[in-house]
Amino acid sequence: MDKEQENKIYNEAIEFFGDTSQKVMVIEEMSELTKELCKDLRDRGHVENIADELADVEITLAQLKIIYQIHDLVEEHKDFKLHRFAKNMAELKAQKNKG
Repeated sequence: MDKEQENKIYNEAIEFFGDTSQKVMVIEEMSELTKELCKDLRDRGHVENIADELADVEITLAQLKIIYQIHDLVEEHKDFKLHRFAKNMAELKAQKNKG
């Protein structure tokens, strides 16, 4: 499915269910992903379940970006944090190689 179709569905869901409902939904979906990851840490998880819950989280997060109109702002923050993370990893690798 292309981005235009996805966004149409997201907007229809937000309009039909309302902002509050979709905010609650993202919390529920993140909780379900957390549960599946905990199961995995206890060797009772299944990759298929993790993928399913991760898809639900991504769908609901996309709706949050629309609700708050913050897609570009999120991308800016993500870029900043990824650059910082890469820098920190490089420093940690350099320290590990010294010792």
